[in-house]
Amino acid sequence: MPDFQAKPAVLIPMPQGLGVNGVVSWALRLAGALADRGWAVGLMLHGEPEDHAPAGHDIPASVRIFDLRHQPAMRDSGQPLAPFVRAYRDALADLGWSAANPAIMLPNLDAETFAIAAALSATHGDHFRVVGWQHSDVPFDTALLTTYEPMLAAMVGVSQHITESLRERLPWRADDIHNIPCGVEVVDTLPEREPGPIRLLYAGRLEHEQKRIGVLLRLAEELHERGVPHELRFVGDGPAADEVDEVVRTLPSVQHVPPAHRDQMHEHLRWADCLVLASRYEGLSLSMLEAMAAGVVPIVTRVRSGASEAVDDGRSGLLVSGDGSDADVAGRFADEIDQIRRDELVRMRSAAHARALKRYSIANHTDTCAQLFHNVIADEPRWWPLDCPCTFGGSGSQGGSVPSDAAERAAEAIAHVDGPIAIYGSGRHTLAIAKVVATADVACVIDDNPKNHGKTLWGWPIVGLQQAPRDVAVLISSFMHRAAMADRCSSAGLLWIDPYATGTGGGSGLSTGVASRISAIAARTIASS
Repeated sequence: MPDFQAKPAVLIPMPQGLGVNGVVSWALRLAGALADRGWAVGLMLHGEPEDHAPAGHDIPASVRIFDLRHQPAMRDSGQPLAPFVRAYRDALADLGWSAANPAIMLPNLDAETFAIAAALSATHGDHFRVVGWQHSDVPFDTALLTTYEPMLAAMVGVSQHITESLRERLPWRADDIHNIPCGVEVVDTLPEREPGPIRLLYAGRLEHEQKRIGVLLRLAEELHERGVPHELRFVGDGPAADEVDEVVRTLPSVQHVPPAHRDQMHEHLRWADCLVLASRYEGLSLSMLEAMAAGVVPIVTRVRSGASEAVDDGRSGLLVSGDGSDADVAGRFADEIDQIRRDELVRMRSAAHARALKRYSIANHTDTCAQLFHNVIADEPRWWPLDCPCTFGGSGSQGGSVPSDAAERAAEAIAHVDGPIAIYGSGRHTLAIAKVVATADVACVIDDNPKNHGKTLWGWPIVGLQQAPRDVAVLISSFMHRAAMADRCSSAGLLWIDPYATGTGGGSGLSTGVASRISAIAARTIASS
């Protein structure tokens, strides 16, 4: 076994395994780059979530793999974290952590990785330093870093927007909060593009919640109806894959291929003219940076975080408003694609490539990360307070997916409703509020994954958004994705209630007009029964 004792060391948890995920790509790139510079690097692999297809990622031989994929998923309700704490402690020991040579740990994505770091920090705080990364502009990620701030040696936002938001939230830690954009490999020269239909690429998870894949499906139909010569290629997998395949069967201009490993992805990027991305939110989209680095023009929604920092609108890409329904947004994308000229594409390709080379190369990213890690290793250790629970929200029973008072918030929220409700979400978010919804008048459970449709949860039918009754109020169960869920409800013409909009005792977030219409909904329901 190699001797890691004298090397600086870093352990990167992979809580969602090797699935189709920008954070996975970031972790693998950084791991390989640090290992090439002489670091002892370990990846802690967990299993992929049920609806995440594993992709064929190449892991550098110089990177240590600590494989926990045979273990139950940490995110399973009630799964104890103690065995995982031991596994992480052993991995850090194998990498050579000590008070004289503290290791770095980079928890990410799931609350459980932060909880494990807190448990280790309570007893071995002098043996390692914890750097929290915020990859996405969602309240859940912000809440994680805010909750675990006492043990974090530093915090990183992948965009300037996220970084400034964290500094406003944690002003006493402003000097410890850094903006470090992700890094990608930038091609030396741009390949020639043959004239022909404009070639559009989407690469990533096929889902509605964040990536808003319905916009791109509607875009294909819109371009077809307008007679715009084009090809649209979807690369990836996810809960909306069946919907993509349905469009593929009806429109010959649309393709769907499986998730691609890095070499295959380079082939797709060499094929494409433009990347299309209709996300509701991002941190700093890695697929967008990969496209720019290959001279592929990004056409993306103008989300709060990342897009406008990377894309100079009209010069190195195009920014599209994401306001309104899927059809509205698809129409704006179609307008931009319909009007773009070949000479404009050539100019924007060159500008996108130059911007990626200057700001988003993997070399720049690794330089900045390595310097930060050396700085925090030299700092004093930060111990997790022994009188604070390690799990997010104070209870590990729901895997940290919601605040500790989720049930109380849900109870207050549905107190506004004098009639039946639907629950949006059938996962662990809903388990957290089970004691409340079990006594409510539930008409159905809404889930975005078609594979769950037709099943039941505690006797309630699981349906898609379009199959949900129009005359019920929808209780949003997810804390992490509540904004996207509310947006989807509004687009589908459904009334929604967000129990996480304010603290307990302060009321609940209601969709526009819901309060005045609740009584009418209840009256119609009673009359129809």
